[in-house]
Amino acid sequence: MEKNEIQKRILEEEDYIRCPKCSNSISKFLSRNPEGAEDSIIARFLMVTEEKVKELYAEAVELLRKDMED
Repeated sequence: MEKNEIQKRILEEEDYIRCPKCSNSISKFLSRNPEGAEDSIIARFLMVTEEKVKELYAEAVELLRKDMED
């Protein structure tokens, strides 16, 4: 599978990550690693930079804060 196809699947399929050991499934990865993973691993699975992972995390936290205020 080409890099473009993998990136498209990561964006479009909510359970898809680039991790053949876990059948490319975030659900399977999380069941094997309930504590989560470091930013570097997440970045590799999502094919983005560590900085992008931190940015996405900050955005998610901000959205949750706004929802909790309402």
